[in-house]
Amino acid sequence: MTANELQVTFSLFSFVGVIGILFYITLNQEKVDNQAEMVETLEDKVDSLQNYVYELEERLNSIKTPTQDDQIKKQIIEMYEDGKEVLLIENTVNVPRAKIEMVLKFHKLQVER
Repeated sequence: MTANELQVTFSLFSFVGVIGILFYITLNQEKVDNQAEMVETLEDKVDSLQNYVYELEERLNSIKTPTQDDQIKKQIIEMYEDGKEVLLIENTVNVPRAKIEMVLKFHKLQVER
């Protein structure tokens, strides 16, 4: 083999090597893109599930037995009579402020009678 033929052969192998490397890089980039899409989809699903769990917990919390309501009302009144603020009561009992204020108004009306 002459030097020219060797140079052409090595050039051809180099060209095939470069094409192979570019093909490899392209495949890896597609894998990364697919994984990024899958991660994004999974994050959306996790957010959806968290919202579902939150809504379910809210529904379960809103369905309380009468004895639980009475206990909560008593606890609200006791805390208020102890001098606690409405915000603290709201955070402790996990009841909306409007409901706490309603309970306290009815309690004041009963006390005045």
